[in-house]
Amino acid sequence: MHLYDVGIKTLHVLRHAKSDWSEPALADHDRPLNKRGKRARKLVAQHVKGWPVDLVVCSTAVRARATAEPIVEVLGCPVHHTRAIYEEGLNGLVDLIRGLPDEATTVLIVGHNPGMERVTSVLTGTHVPYPTAALGTILLSVPRWQDIKAGSGSLDALVTPADLGG
Repeated sequence: MHLYDVGIKTLHVLRHAKSDWSEPALADHDRPLNKRGKRARKLVAQHVKGWPVDLVVCSTAVRARATAEPIVEVLGCPVHHTRAIYEEGLNGLVDLIRGLPDEATTVLIVGHNPGMERVTSVLTGTHVPYPTAALGTILLSVPRWQDIKAGSGSLDALVTPADLGG
């Protein structure tokens, strides 16, 4: 029996930290983090240190990658970057989650709003706001990622940098 046969998947949903708007001509995809965002990502990294995460799936946007860097470092797990998280709407995000490898029981997705709020709302039936660097944990009662559907999960936790002392 494999761990993924037990019928529970865990999806951590992280909105990127605060971005820097000091260069208005910079393309949205290329915006970095500001000082507050850099502090917030460190708080989140300390919060998740030691968590059993099998895979991080991250948007290719500069601010999302910068948010994920210290988190991936403390988790020590593989990371996959995909532009789909940046470009896709709700249906694309759900399809991305359905396509996750089943041997990955716990996955962290690093992306953007409104996508992170919408996917949490659809999977849990609970609307919660995702300020920058908010991290939600969704428990899904499914044996395979492809089995997720509206309402198949429950929101187990939601933390913000303010909750972590930031």
